[in-house]
Amino acid sequence: MSIRVYNPLQDDYIRIPKPITKIVSLDPASTEIIFLLGLGDKVKATDAFSYRPEEARRTLKVGSYTHVNMDILEQINPDIIFTTAGAQKELTRKLIGLGFNVYPLPVPTNIAGILNNVLLIGNVLGAYQNARELYYNLYTIINELKVGRFKNKLKVYVELDLGGPITVGFPTHISDGISLLGSINIFDDVSEAYFTPNDDEILKRNPDILIYEPKKLTDYEKERFYSILQQRGLFQLLSKRIIFTKGDYLAHMGPSFITDALIWLKSVVFS
Repeated sequence: MSIRVYNPLQDDYIRIPKPITKIVSLDPASTEIIFLLGLGDKVKATDAFSYRPEEARRTLKVGSYTHVNMDILEQINPDIIFTTAGAQKELTRKLIGLGFNVYPLPVPTNIAGILNNVLLIGNVLGAYQNARELYYNLYTIINELKVGRFKNKLKVYVELDLGGPITVGFPTHISDGISLLGSINIFDDVSEAYFTPNDDEILKRNPDILIYEPKKLTDYEKERFYSILQQRGLFQLLSKRIIFTKGDYLAHMGPSFITDALIWLKSVVFS
């Protein structure tokens, strides 16, 4: 038995066997959603960066975000593979070309996109009731976190270490989250999602708070960031309030961005 499920990114239907017994997720956010839907036992393998929730750490790892061990994938012969748009476009095309059943998910450009992906995955996996429940639980948390509009908003600059300094523009879940909490990303008027910032422009926009996300937070990373700011001529920012995330935190596009990162952000930055 199988069903047809429409995928808007492919503008086509894919046929999925029922019941689904073998899932491969190559997207950390999708992995988290699948486990939260109660289907973690069906996940046979993930990418190396899927470690949310904790149980996902124990799943077989078949590669990185863009490269996969095809031999292992063929041995698993999954019913469905979840990928995402953006950096995984080429990998998705390759997997489809090899005959795998692939469902690419849209990259969230706001918090609503995270909620939408819960419903999309729930639809594919037939976890309809659990998806609705997770969706509304997340929606409730969002409403509880929402802050009224302030006349004088805190101006926030976010920098992610993605092999170099990267910041976020308007179409991102991070910028949307900052807005939800009653403040504003200094680059909220930029239509590009992720980009290398111009240092002079950072100074011109004069943020009140800097949030830096290293790959993994250590004392060395803190000192390195202070040193980098000086090397870039951003001495003015050293007098600002600088907050460090634990790494791979705000950039994560799964439900824990709402249930963990946003709650932390509100308590640490905007309290």
